[in-house]
Amino acid sequence: MSAESIEASFLGGLQAPSEARRFVAGHLGNRPAAPRHDIVLVVSELVTNSVQAGANQVDVQLTLTGSRVALTVVDDASGWPASRRPAPDDPRGRGLSIVQELADDWTITARDPGKEITVIWQI
Repeated sequence: MSAESIEASFLGGLQAPSEARRFVAGHLGNRPAAPRHDIVLVVSELVTNSVQAGANQVDVQLTLTGSRVALTVVDDASGWPASRRPAPDDPRGRGLSIVQELADDWTITARDPGKEITVIWQI
């Protein structure tokens, strides 16, 4: 089955996470609700992390096949994502835990500058 791949770039500002959510949600079509909601949440978390790390630009690519969805988020921010164990009242620090819980697989690759995170779902 052929893959459909779409991508968009967002300025690294406060609007980037919501713009990325709309972009991804609009292209997921009639995929099952559970993975669709998970994918939208994950793109929001990853783009938010990029913006908080100081990214000037965040690129999002969504690749769809019949049974697989791949989401790739690329930023130009320095630093490397790390899982944390936030205190119950800490409002931050859960993004990578959410990705780990919701995705079937994910990888981080260093870029110069920045990083690329690819998240996979089998549906």
